[in-house]
Amino acid sequence: MKKSSIVVLAITAACIWVGCTYKKEVTETTTPTPPTVTCDTTNVRYSVEVVAILSANCYKCHAAPASAGGGIVLNNYNNLKTWATSGTLYNDINQSPGSNPMPKGGAKLASCDIAKIRTWIRNGAPNN
Repeated sequence: MKKSSIVVLAITAACIWVGCTYKKEVTETTTPTPPTVTCDTTNVRYSVEVVAILSANCYKCHAAPASAGGGIVLNNYNNLKTWATSGTLYNDINQSPGSNPMPKGGAKLASCDIAKIRTWIRNGAPNN
């Protein structure tokens, strides 16, 4: 075999190897792993998580004077605690059978938001 044939063969083999390696790297870097989404219910506080959830989903109808919400005021801790400890708040936002599904005419709250309120209630609905 001539020296020029060996050089051509070596260059061809190197190009094929580089081409395969490049495709492999592109494949690995173009399919990122989706991030893991978690719902942290370990330290649910009324003043932070619960108020934020209710403000975004409930206060439109259930804030003082609550004429649109059937007289139910939830933007006051003492009023809210009554609904929370009776089970009504959780059953309504969880849209449990026999409840008054809330928010009325809207989509069900995110499961993480429901879990946070459930945790807060299970912890005694503290004013924290």
